[in-house]
Parts: sequence; C-alpha cells; structure tokens
Amino acid sequence: MTDQPSFTFDLGEAITPLDGRNYQKIKDLASYFSESALNRYRLRVEIGYFKKLAEWKIIRKLTGKEIAFLDGLVSNYSIEDHRLTKEFEKKTNHDVKAVEYFIRNKFAKTSLEDVVSYVHFGLTSEDINNLSYSLIIKESQKGVLEKDLKQLVKQLRLLAKKFKGLPLLGRTHGQPAVGTTVGKELANYVNRLVKQLKKLESFRFEGKLNGAVGNHNALKAALPKQDWLKLSDEFIRSLGLLPNRYTTQILFYDNWLEYFQIVYLVNGILVDLAQNIWSYIMLNIFVQKKIESEVGSSTMPQKINPIRFEHAEGSLQLANSMLEFFQRKLLSSRLQRDLSDSTIRRNLGEALAYSLLGWRSLQAGIGKIFPNEKLLRDELNNHWEILAEAIQTVMRLNNDDEAYEKMKKLMRGKTIDKDSYIRLLRDLGLDDDKRLNSLTPEKYTGYAEKLVDNL
Repeated sequence: MTDQPSFTFDLGEAITPLDGRNYQKIKDLASYFSESALNRYRLRVEIGYFKKLAEWKIIRKLTGKEIAFLDGLVSNYSIEDHRLTKEFEKKTNHDVKAVEYFIRNKFAKTSLEDVVSYVHFGLTSEDINNLSYSLIIKESQKGVLEKDLKQLVKQLRLLAKKFKGLPLLGRTHGQPAVGTTVGKELANYVNRLVKQLKKLESFRFEGKLNGAVGNHNALKAALPKQDWLKLSDEFIRSLGLLPNRYTTQILFYDNWLEYFQIVYLVNGILVDLAQNIWSYIMLNIFVQKKIESEVGSSTMPQKINPIRFEHAEGSLQLANSMLEFFQRKLLSSRLQRDLSDSTIRRNLGEALAYSLLGWRSLQAGIGKIFPNEKLLRDELNNHWEILAEAIQTVMRLNNDDEAYEKMKKLMRGKTIDKDSYIRLLRDLGLDDDKRLNSLTPEKYTGYAEKLVDNL
C-alpha cells in the first residue's frame, strides 16, 4: 500500500487517460470508484453495522443526537477526512483497519466513547470490503451507467423511428443482398440492448457478513444466544443487497461476474454497432455533420474522420478485455482467502469507466450522422437483381421445382437495371404477375417498417 502523493495533482500528469485526457468525460464515476469514495463506502458500512448493534440491543440505545453525529460522519466525509484515514493507514499498513481507527478517533471525547470498542465488532475486513464494493457497483450502475445506456437506447430508437421507411440496400457477406430500411437496422440494436438493459435493471447484488472463514465464529463465541445468521441477513438486506450465507472469508465473485457478463454483452453489441456505422460512413451511406472548428487530418484538410466510432470501438474492446480477465481470475481463491484478488478488485472501476467512455463516444458520434438518402435510393435502383429472391419464391409457389436453379443460372454474379428486370419477367412468363410487376428494390423491404413500429 503506497502513500498518497503530497503534491497537487494535475490531470496532465496522470498515468492513464481515464484520469487525465478523458477525466472530464467520465468524472461522475469518481464519486463511486476513487479511493476516497471507497473509504466513504467502508465508513458507511461500519457505521450502519454499529447502529444495528444498538437496534439489536447488543450495545446501549443511541440518542438522536448520536445517530445524527454518526450519519454526519458518512455524509460529510471529506478529502480532509480521507487524508486523515490515510495517515492511519501509514501506521497500520491496512486500509480497512485505518477506517476503524478513523471512527475511533472521531468518537474520542464524545458521548460515544463508552461504546468505542464495538466499532468493527466481530468483523473481518472482507465483511466491510465486499459490502462496500457491492454497493459501489450497484449504485454506480443506478446512478450513472444505467442512465447512460438508456439515453443511448433512446437515441437509437428515435433514429429508428425517424428513418423506419428509408430503404437501404442490405448486404450479406459484404455483397448486395435484399432490401431493408435504415430504421430496421437501428431497431435491431435497440432490441438487443433493451434485453440487456432489463437484466441490468433487475440485477440483485449480493453481500456477506460472516467473519474470517464464513461461519460467524467470533460472534457466535462471544454472544452465542444471538442468531447471527438472521442478524447478518437483516443488516445486508438493509443495505439493499441479497445475503449470501455460503462463503469463505470472501464473498465469491460469481455474483459480480454475472453482472460484468451483462456489461460485456452490452459492450460487444456496441462494438458491432460502432463497426457497422463506421462501414456505412466509409460507403457514404451515413454522412457526418461538418463541425467548422474541427480538423480531420493534420495534412489532409478535406477529411472528416469517424473518430467517435473508432474511439468507442477501442474503449469498449479495452473494457471487455478487462472484464474477460476478471472472469478468468476472480472465479477462484486459494483455500479460505488469498489477497491476489485485492489488486484486481481495485481496478473494477477502470473497466466500467472504459465502458462508459465508449457509450458516450457512441452517443456523440450518433448525434452527428445522418443517412445519405439520395445515395441510398440510387444504389437500390442500380441493383434490381436483388429481386431475384422474390422471383424464385413466386416461381416455387407456381409449382416450379427448379425455380432456384433457373434463377441461379440467369442471375448469379450479375447486376441488372429496371429494363433488364422487366425483360427477365417476360422471358420467364411472369410479365402479367401483379406482385412482381409492382415490385421495386425500394419496396422490397418486407415488414421492416412494421417491425420498427412494433418496437
């Protein structure tokens, strides 16, 4: 454990871009994942447990003034308080014990001096840590991440509705395939993200409060008449967490990893979105708004680069590489406890910060693109061969069991225009088929619009 730097920190001196170049973009996560925030959460758990001891009549009843004082320790925890806590840590070389000593110091010369020995009573540091981290992850999700994801979904949904009927040449294997609409392609992402968003909204975070190896050994020995299984469950639930009675010294990371798997899926979906929009920009299907003050290249003045989508892709892939590592590393712990997870755990916020950075880069990028409607329509009208699928399907309906093979021989690898399409229908004896005669590449979009409406 290292000491805090004594100098005033400048963002330009940060080692990672999260705390430097990109700090302003994700600084709202600092109130959850900074070291001072972690100590504030630890303090919140310690004080909450101490108050419960009074409710359970294990210590004397607390006065209203004392409860207000205790609550104020948490709500008013300042950077100066954090520095004092770090001074205790210099002596203890133990971060959770430093929080305990901070509380003891605050109790000195107050009416709570007589119950100071009950601070951190019967607990191990992991009782405090797991509950603190669970609250941090839970509340950062509700306070920041979930809101941002909802905003991104809303942004995509509005675009999908706006362009639900704008036809787009669909490409499979990169080649002209059949028609879709801009709105339907965006709706696909809305649907995928909403599924994951629902999982995030309903996710339940766990917690444990059961001592050094998970059996309440010390508390049962000291106060055997108390039902510590019931009392610890009650305290954990009071924090808004789900009790897990079956642990070692640590709360197994399965629960957090399930949550990270959802974030991992969200990031993967959004990488796919970023790459596809990048491709659409490259094909001039989407056009980027020109910001006069911006520069696209230091040497090529004509360029408007899709940097927000590239930044999003890189940030989300970096986040997912960390989340994937968490899955591998945190599933196991040697015997009842080893400390290798502690270093990893301190970087959970980094993975979520890169996720958030990617989400916000996408929001910025999506806000500055619009479809090139003329190109979309011109492109479709240059590819009447995409109606070959419809022709061979109608032929099958007319009991032609060689319909696909005939169309393959006539059409494979070819590009045709409207006149060629009309001649093709005539040659196949389908020139009086109203379905095929009225069909155009722009109209050949199936239920695309209805699917967007049903979204």
